[in-house]
Amino acid sequence: MDLHQDDRFTGVLSDLERIARDLVDTGRLVPIAGTGESGVVIEFAMYGEGKKAEPSILINITSSEGFDGEERLLDDFEDYVISRLEAASRNWSQEVTDLLGDDRPVILLINGEEY
Repeated sequence: MDLHQDDRFTGVLSDLERIARDLVDTGRLVPIAGTGESGVVIEFAMYGEGKKAEPSILINITSSEGFDGEERLLDDFEDYVISRLEAASRNWSQEVTDLLGDDRPVILLINGEEY
């Protein structure tokens, strides 16, 4: 399922972009990325290799620095993003939420490395 090719997901994509932009604009990304010069993309995508790939929510952070902090920071960041997604999903149609499913694992990637 390609969310970008299906008009039913326009609101979802807008919400994902808005949440990602907010993470950068409010500085919430800095403790994780180590710098203000970083970016984040949130997407619904398949994650894993071959037959082990499964529908997931990816939080993909790119930064010139790697993560060098406490794991609690990662948990808090992930919890915050999940809470924002849950709030946004209340405005999505039932059809869209059914198609996306409600038990996708959340995968946090920093410079391509899973945390």
